Amino acid sequence: MRFALAGFNHETNTFHSIPTEYENFEKSVMLRGEEITKLYETPSSVGGFYQASRDLGFEIVPLMFAQTGPLGTITSDAFERILGEILDLIENNGPFDAILLDLHGAAVSEQFHDMDGEITRRVRNLVGPEIPIGINLDMHANVSKKMVDNTDITTVYQTTPHLDADERGYHCAELIYKTAKKEIVPVQWIETPPLIINIVNHNTDEDPMKSILNESKKLFSDNEIISVSVAEGYPYSDIEKMGMSFVVITDNNKNKAKDFSKKIAKYAWDKRLEMDSSVPSIEEGLKEAINTKEKPVVLMDAGDNIGGGSSADSTHILHKAREIGISGILQTIYDPDSVEECMGKIGSSITLKVGGKSDDMHGEPIEVSGTIKKYFEGEFEDLGRTHGGGRYFDAGDTIVLETEDENTLILTSKRVGNTSIELYHSLGLNPINYPIIIAKGVMSPRPAFEPIASKIIILDSPGVTATGLNNFSFSNRRKPMFPFEKDDAVYK
Repeated sequence: MRFALAGFNHETNTFHSIPTEYENFEKSVMLRGEEITKLYETPSSVGGFYQASRDLGFEIVPLMFAQTGPLGTITSDAFERILGEILDLIENNGPFDAILLDLHGAAVSEQFHDMDGEITRRVRNLVGPEIPIGINLDMHANVSKKMVDNTDITTVYQTTPHLDADERGYHCAELIYKTAKKEIVPVQWIETPPLIINIVNHNTDEDPMKSILNESKKLFSDNEIISVSVAEGYPYSDIEKMGMSFVVITDNNKNKAKDFSKKIAKYAWDKRLEMDSSVPSIEEGLKEAINTKEKPVVLMDAGDNIGGGSSADSTHILHKAREIGISGILQTIYDPDSVEECMGKIGSSITLKVGGKSDDMHGEPIEVSGTIKKYFEGEFEDLGRTHGGGRYFDAGDTIVLETEDENTLILTSKRVGNTSIELYHSLGLNPINYPIIIAKGVMSPRPAFEPIASKIIILDSPGVTATGLNNFSFSNRRKPMFPFEKDDAVYK
């Protein structure tokens, strides 16, 4: 049996001022054919597809995989060029017994707010109603009825940080294999209550998400239930389908799929008040870090959450630390201009204005003086478990700057999330030696830093991924919706 494999993966922050263009994918990840095999036999969604093919004995035909880091809305040109190529490859390399798609679930283009739904619609129209289609989605997907209606199997990562992408990819591929073999007749149902969970509560190892996931697993006690997926949703997307969703798949029992998805959705709805907690301010977090005896303390810069589509160059925390006299900070900052100024000057002293250059939401550039200590070409590998299953990373040309006020700044020429500790090791730095580490994110850096941190503190920092959703002006979301209209939102 021949299964086509393709991917078009993007988490779109519609509040970001920088659009995502075709060139962003080209410069990030745009793989074709056997290139996909080389790079994605990893703990990723595609890695799970491949493992299932080996175990179950079907052939994967890798076609195309395009991915780039979160930014603003995808241009129509980028969407049509990438999807057009994928559709051509499916048509010209068939026939196929099934289709496996690695999508994010929170992609937005200029023309299509539900871009992932549009992808599934066009693939379904191309291959017809009889060819099984499976999609595996990020847990931050804003899953839509359109996605579910145009596929046979919809699965979602069930951990945040995302450490089960390969397991869920395997699960998706296995169910598609059984569908193609006519061993099961999958029937899907999606529930989308008017509910979004604050990103600070997305950790599936802590309540309320831990109890919601535990409750969802109880549904498997019924032998007709073949898959249950809870999606936390992606809140930085001003579209109608933004919010949590719950997908249950049965073996040919529509009523049970509907009833069970409603059951788990209602359980989550009843916990909604637990999903809207607040976190400390920058000043409160910095003072708590200094007063914590054991080090290092990791401060999560929620407003500059690179994995959520932020700029990677926020300076709000550095400015506040300087104002109140706190130093000993280790931090990455995306600043290709400053990197360029430092090139070829290892060992020299320099004064620079770093960060705060992408937009007006992430602080003013901060002037620093110090010594240029190291240069690194930027490519590194992590063989451990990382958020989303990534293995290969590229920070671009990278400079280590030791400042006169005793901070260590890592200046990168590419946006790179703090999801792997190997960047620091590649620079000859041991993060355990620093009192305070600033990680730009909320959940994705946890697998890297939890093993070394004495404490992790999420900060209520400003930015395009700030924790307080009332900081953003939504025009297209559903109304009423929790937590925006707490008293008016209803789900029965």
